Amino acid sequence: MPGSPLRPLYSGVTWRRWAFMILGGMVSFPYLFMAMVVGGTVDEAGGSALLPMGTFFAVLAAGLFVTGLMPVVRRLECSISLEMLGAPEQPGQDTRWPARLRAAVWFTVHVAVGGAVGALSVLVPLLCGWVFTRPFAARAPSGPKSEIPQMSGVPQGWEGMWVIPLGIVPLLVLVYGMALLGSLAVKGAAWALGPSPEERIAAAERRADAQAERTRLARELHDSVGHALSIVTVQSAAAARVLERDTEFARQALQAIEESARTALEDLDHVLGLLREEEGGGKRTPQRTLHDLEDLLGKTGLEIDLRRTGDLDRLPAAVSREAYRIVQEGLTNVAKHAGRVPVELRLAIGPCGLDLELSNPMGARTHGGGTGGRGLAGLGERVHVLRGTLSAEADRDRWRLRASIPIPKGST
Repeated sequence: MPGSPLRPLYSGVTWRRWAFMILGGMVSFPYLFMAMVVGGTVDEAGGSALLPMGTFFAVLAAGLFVTGLMPVVRRLECSISLEMLGAPEQPGQDTRWPARLRAAVWFTVHVAVGGAVGALSVLVPLLCGWVFTRPFAARAPSGPKSEIPQMSGVPQGWEGMWVIPLGIVPLLVLVYGMALLGSLAVKGAAWALGPSPEERIAAAERRADAQAERTRLARELHDSVGHALSIVTVQSAAAARVLERDTEFARQALQAIEESARTALEDLDHVLGLLREEEGGGKRTPQRTLHDLEDLLGKTGLEIDLRRTGDLDRLPAAVSREAYRIVQEGLTNVAKHAGRVPVELRLAIGPCGLDLELSNPMGARTHGGGTGGRGLAGLGERVHVLRGTLSAEADRDRWRLRASIPIPKGST
């Protein structure tokens, strides 16, 4: 059970973290030897009795700290900590001094605490074993020359079995202490070896950019594939009705279906390539703009009255690209909700921006029916990013989609 108080006794996590501490203690031997040599030299030189001990600890701490400043030591500590502690989940890559100082502190504490843990791991079991054998140990000869340690008040044989539970207590304290120390080590490793605050901010920005890109790709996919499927539906239905009496129209409808499906497949391949982070995916990025509007209108199978004023070359690429998508989504909604009805499309390009209006009769199926979707919401997001406005509403017996997108100053 995850919440069982006995879990630290049998959990592999406890023993892995214990082994991590002991591993640090094994590294301490050369530093201990160096500190003993220096401390002994100071002792031979004379002076205060406390001076050799202070020198010993100063040399030991300085040696560990200087070693911890080495980048290779930090990388090794990251690998060992991740394997045995499970932290840090994301090792830091910062090589500046603040990160190196944190790693040096971590290495010093790891080795020092590991030495103490290693000593306790040996002494506590020996102490417990000695306590366990007291009821069965032979009594030492009485007299002042006896040198065999005794536990006063412990009778021999079964009457002294009550001391055995006392021998278990130090072991339990050691195990639970190691579990607590391991939990603290996980937090310490995350602080000392994990990403720096600057790295965390940069990673958060990258995640935000990636999410924004995925949202943009989702809109692209919705607009492109949704438009293609709507055109396929309209054109196939029209071709089926006139197949026997107007083969030329049916042929044109099938050709429009083929072209729409091919375009949708290209867009789908592009989006999936980006999501899979395929190399060179950006080379196939669809960049259709209002310059491709004639081709789009020719594939719809709808009767479209296009009126355009102004120069398309005045529009920035972002405005022209998003306007293309707005027209595409608007025509998709017409085909889906109103059927084969005449459509009026107005494009007015002025010095301050682009005004777009697409209108059509409501038809038998209104724009309020159907299954709904994310189309208009996606258009609203597109226009909002460009600081424009969008409206889609019924106006008497017609449905009107209006968009106004300003041109940033200095972009023309």
